[in-house]
Amino acid sequence: MRSLASRLGMSTGELSAVALDNGFLPLRYVKNIGTIGLDGQARLLRAVVVVVGAGGIGGFAAEMLARFGVGRLKLIDPDLFDETNLNRQNFSCCDVVGMAKVDVVRDRILEINADVEVETHRTAAGRDNLPDLIEDASVAIDALDSLTDRFVLQEACARMGVVMVHGAIAGTALQVTTIHPGDPGLTTFAPVLEGEDGKAHGIELETGNPPTTPAISAAIEVEETVKVILGQGTTLRGKMLYLDTLDWSLDFIDLAEQ
Repeated sequence: MRSLASRLGMSTGELSAVALDNGFLPLRYVKNIGTIGLDGQARLLRAVVVVVGAGGIGGFAAEMLARFGVGRLKLIDPDLFDETNLNRQNFSCCDVVGMAKVDVVRDRILEINADVEVETHRTAAGRDNLPDLIEDASVAIDALDSLTDRFVLQEACARMGVVMVHGAIAGTALQVTTIHPGDPGLTTFAPVLEGEDGKAHGIELETGNPPTTPAISAAIEVEETVKVILGQGTTLRGKMLYLDTLDWSLDFIDLAEQ
């Protein structure tokens, strides 16, 4: 595929999409097709997803999106890996402590799936840059750790007409919802803790972040993202999925009533 793509002046992702259009299935996607079909795989290869935050949730989400075959990923995160990340962030290891998260995640994704184009932005997402960063996206995945920043992301997504998939964790609990432009989304809920930096932080500051919950949250967010891109299935629009793995309590909260 790489050799043929080079001769044709195409990326391998573009070539894979054309192959799918013509009924040819690259072997790396064989196990996806029973769920999403050839057309669905081609649509994923032509999709753009922005992952805002490349840490716990964001790292797992980026890897799953790459394995699904989402053709273009934008990663936004200003941080470097440190030792506190080693318990849960799947791209963190001793050798990359001190390195930029977006660079490490990009390099690993390119090893996983050469069809995926990865664009990195080592910067904090904010009101000034988010509209430009998400303007061509199908979906923006919220992998942030501040409620204030999540409100900013929802505002930017509404302005640019981009669907936002929100996820957050706290100890053994997690929550996920899908917010379309114009939906009330996060403005309908969220008790917060005020941090010393003036930002509204989640309860995870008290409960910690074990390795399991970011992976589960990321998996659900990726599933929602794929459904939005393909227009298949039922999403979590208008409701918040809340799951606590400690006692397996599961609730759907109607955001419109909050």
